[in-house]
Amino acid sequence: SNEFMTAVEQGRDWNLIRRTDGGVAKTIAAKDLWDKVAYSAWACADPGVQFDTTINEWHTCAADGRINASNPCSEYMFLDDTACNLASLNLLTFFDPEDGTFAIDDFKHAVRMWTTVLEISVLMAQYPSKRIAKLSWDYRTLGLGYANLGAMLMQLGIPYDSDDGRAWTGAVTAILTGESYAASAELAE
Repeated sequence: SNEFMTAVEQGRDWNLIRRTDGGVAKTIAAKDLWDKVAYSAWACADPGVQFDTTINEWHTCAADGRINASNPCSEYMFLDDTACNLASLNLLTFFDPEDGTFAIDDFKHAVRMWTTVLEISVLMAQYPSKRIAKLSWDYRTLGLGYANLGAMLMQLGIPYDSDDGRAWTGAVTAILTGESYAASAELAE
């Protein structure tokens, strides 16, 4: 929560609350707890540290309930009892290392095709419960992303943490998002 992160920043203590009766089980330094959380996330290679307040402030369907958790790697955060079919496009497929160009039209076409594939997969999916099936059908959450951004940037000789790296990342992400949203809207129509 933002409250916890503020306690970390200000060097305050943090109460550990019992789920059974809401009482304080123990009080510890927030920074010590944060260090343990960060170390645990690093040690198990799980990037899924979640910032609960921010996640729910940015929630696109907040009127339908809060986001309580995610899948293990946190690429899917949404309402309880929903599911999301996921796919990633390999950016190196669209990148020509010889001249450093990116095949934007081919990428846009792939995004549209995979958005359609993911939409079809919602229709054909098997879900573990009727509630998950219904909510997944109602919300039609699709997860399309990309892989090998780092490899592409390295081949371009661009550091991750640079203005050029962020520009490439922003451009690829904007194209993926815009094309996927457009395809989704056309399918919904």
